[in-house]
Amino acid sequence: MAEKKSVPAITVRRHRGPKKRSKTGCRTCRARRIKCDEAPGSCRNCTSTGRTCDGYDLHRLPIKRNLGPTIGVGPGRCMTSDEKRGFSYFQYHLIPSLVVFFDSPLWQESVLQMCHADPAVCHAVNMLSAIHQDAEAQGMRLTGVDLENARHRFALEQAARSFALLRKRRASVDPQLRHVMLLCCLLFVMSEVLLGQYANALAHLRSGLRVLEESKRLGLSVSRGLINTFTSLNLQSTHAGAIESVLYIADGQQDGPDDSRATPDVFHNLGEARQAFSRITDCWTQLIAKCWRLSDTELRAEYETLWLERRRVLSSFEHFKSRFERFYEDSYTRLSDKEQRGMNLLLIQYHGMMMSLKACLRDHRDLNMLIPEQVALLSAHEALMENFSDRPTFSLEPGIIGGLYSVASRCPDLRVRYRAIEALRSWTRYEGMVNSQTAAAAAEKSLKMELRKLQQRDMVVELDPKLLEVLESSEEAEEDHQPLVRKVKSHEKKMKRR
Repeated sequence: MAEKKSVPAITVRRHRGPKKRSKTGCRTCRARRIKCDEAPGSCRNCTSTGRTCDGYDLHRLPIKRNLGPTIGVGPGRCMTSDEKRGFSYFQYHLIPSLVVFFDSPLWQESVLQMCHADPAVCHAVNMLSAIHQDAEAQGMRLTGVDLENARHRFALEQAARSFALLRKRRASVDPQLRHVMLLCCLLFVMSEVLLGQYANALAHLRSGLRVLEESKRLGLSVSRGLINTFTSLNLQSTHAGAIESVLYIADGQQDGPDDSRATPDVFHNLGEARQAFSRITDCWTQLIAKCWRLSDTELRAEYETLWLERRRVLSSFEHFKSRFERFYEDSYTRLSDKEQRGMNLLLIQYHGMMMSLKACLRDHRDLNMLIPEQVALLSAHEALMENFSDRPTFSLEPGIIGGLYSVASRCPDLRVRYRAIEALRSWTRYEGMVNSQTAAAAAEKSLKMELRKLQQRDMVVELDPKLLEVLESSEEAEEDHQPLVRKVKSHEKKMKRR
């Protein structure tokens, strides 16, 4: 009897067309990846299950790939796809830019941890990410708020959500609230700086400083990273003369330039060297800011007092130099590539600040003697910049813009100044409240003023032909510069004939 063969059942799979995903559902349903009924106000899908409906987004981000892995945030905290992409951008793109020279527990640990724990910080982080991503696309230029820009609209919505959450907790006794407020203040300062809204940035900075002062009065602890960051930003703001210095000093007193604690006898690691340098930098910043704001007449009136103050700061720098050079020679080869880069940055900053100290009282004879040092300083800056194939675009700490601007705006040799301006143009970066492109524009304006003075004196100076082309073709060049440009070109032709 033949064995009966079983016939396999034929399974017919029903073809289903692609699902059309809603992009306008409430934030809660989108984060849960379920269909939303999109009822006005609060969706019934959330309210009927006892959940809180987070409402609807007014604006969505344009999709952009390759921003890093997509991240989810903590239990009990749902993020939309836009927020996940923004957080990934912050973690994998913006933070590496912020810590390219020195590690920072504030950015690599504290802010990331608080994003998982507090939605107000998370919304503020997404605001900063959207603004920074757009700033990079614009070449780090000051653009202001553009409501036609999708990223700016998304950032404003994230800012509003962060503010709303902070207002709800205004009367809270949560011990973490002050830390959350300070982090949000810092993120708002950074966002406004990137937009070029300095008045708003300084308002947020004041708020953060008031929280620090209040914490000090109440005896509440604040992380050292936040104290140092707010203090640094406050000192940087004195260059603009926009707000009075409201320094928060955790130890109850500020080290002066002659304080022996400012520089230990031996540096055991880069952190100690950086901390000592930061202390003398605070004194340097206040002196330079004061000198640069004074007119020549005011400078002469206060010359003796300023000369003595400069002498004290110079002494502090020289005290630091001997110890740093010893540490540099003994430790440089044993450091990682990142630490070596940080060491080189400190060395360049030291020489740049010394140069500014020597030139701050505007003795023109001294300025001419400083030209070889300024050329060497510019070359050191250019060498450091060459080490970056993918250049960082943002940090809250001083970097190389200050040193480049010092050469670009004050070197008596106009060819050297133009070279420094070109270096600033190529370094598209924010360092604290300073923008490299703004600094380059200011230095170029100063250069044109020098040319105008030469024209009024009927003098001729030999300039780089490339500089002459820039001055002649620049849209911002004033008409009265053109006769001098032609005069210099005519002079150069005669020199070539000879």
